[in-house]
Amino acid sequence: MENIKTDINIGQEIFDNVPDSLKPEWAALILSRFDRHLDRVPNEIIGLYDIIENSKKWKDAHDQFSAIRKLNLKNENPDFEIYLCLAECIAKITYNSSGLPAPFDVDSGFYIPQLALKFADTISDEYLSQEVKDTILILHINKALKKNIKAAKDLIIQKKIDDILWNDWDPIGINDVAPRDEYSGYVVNIFNLKKEGADRIKIGKRLFELETNSIGMPGNLDVCLNIADKILEL
Repeated sequence: MENIKTDINIGQEIFDNVPDSLKPEWAALILSRFDRHLDRVPNEIIGLYDIIENSKKWKDAHDQFSAIRKLNLKNENPDFEIYLCLAECIAKITYNSSGLPAPFDVDSGFYIPQLALKFADTISDEYLSQEVKDTILILHINKALKKNIKAAKDLIIQKKIDDILWNDWDPIGINDVAPRDEYSGYVVNIFNLKKEGADRIKIGKRLFELETNSIGMPGNLDVCLNIADKILEL
């Protein structure tokens, strides 16, 4: 996997192992690695995220591709061009996943891994490239996930919970300086609560307990309840 940035065949292998119904969500997860590293996430990308969240909207990704392409044509930053080309590919595979006529090129998804890693190289963050690579390979570590959509979906949800704990919860206040896996050890416990049907109070109290007992911080229950809401929205 060391040649992801240069070997399109590896990109194809990775992309082909993602269940078809999860390809847009997997791709959006990769793209979102860069949100906090941009001065502003373009409205065209925010619109793409919105489309991907609802499979009934995937048909709209064709027009969203055109909007991102227009933005790219006006762009004069060669590094940002890599990011926009990545977004274009993601819009393409999202439309293709809708099953509607006149799909984009079938190899559009093969370029997602290499473009993501190349754009990560343009950003001065020692942890970002590894985080991007881990996200790219999240469903590649187990080839059986290609046929087990439920298990694959669970992995993606766990990754989203990990993102929420890192970006929004972050009780220690270290998400701009520390390794990305600081709160990863809590993800499965929170995921299991969600899967068991726990409400915001139960999840919020568990986060508060982790803050105060496990991490040793003063804790803020109101914040934990807000984080629980985000987790339940997944």
